Amino acid sequence: MFAFALTLLVVSSDPPRSFPELTEQLWGFPGFAAAFAILLVVWHSHYIFFRRYALEDGLVTWINAGLLFLILFFVYPLKFLATMLSEFVHSVAIGTPQAPFSLEEARATLTILSFAYAAVFFMFALLYGRARRKADALALTAYERTATRFSHWQQWVHVAVGVSVMVLANVTPLVIAPFAGFLYWLIGPLVYAAGAITMPRAKPARTAAAAEQSPTPS
Repeated sequence: MFAFALTLLVVSSDPPRSFPELTEQLWGFPGFAAAFAILLVVWHSHYIFFRRYALEDGLVTWINAGLLFLILFFVYPLKFLATMLSEFVHSVAIGTPQAPFSLEEARATLTILSFAYAAVFFMFALLYGRARRKADALALTAYERTATRFSHWQQWVHVAVGVSVMVLANVTPLVIAPFAGFLYWLIGPLVYAAGAITMPRAKPARTAAAAEQSPTPS
């Protein structure tokens, strides 16, 4: 399914018939690279979940089916934005920078993409929620339960940011609505904060020599 989604990113491109057409298509590489990186993050999240947990019940099957469906929907607005990014980079490189679309189109595209992004990670949140409820059946260790809780929170960070971008893009004035997409830069710090809360580092154990030098209570 992920391979098919990646194919959709480039399947509409006809093979070049001349060198100018080849160079023209190569300008699409920046956008394709960005879209590929985003899909790679989604694929890695999917891979990690099913490597960790042997969950094959009916509910997980339905959630996974919904997730794969949403990924195929997600790839279309992602491809559109990737194409627009490549066109903008090309226009800057040749010295005639042009906005790839109007402000109204930017707001609508950002809304659709953010909705799909939040929906995809909402499905991941449901999967990790299921794993947490099945912790006893899966015989998870204390560390594995903590890691599962962190991963669950991590998915909700993605959902919250995606929803926030979607809402902000539609409640702010049109001239600044496209800048709502910069909220996605908050994902890294928020995930780090979630890890600091759910998985605090253990204090280093004292060495035997230090224990011998410390005074003993009388």
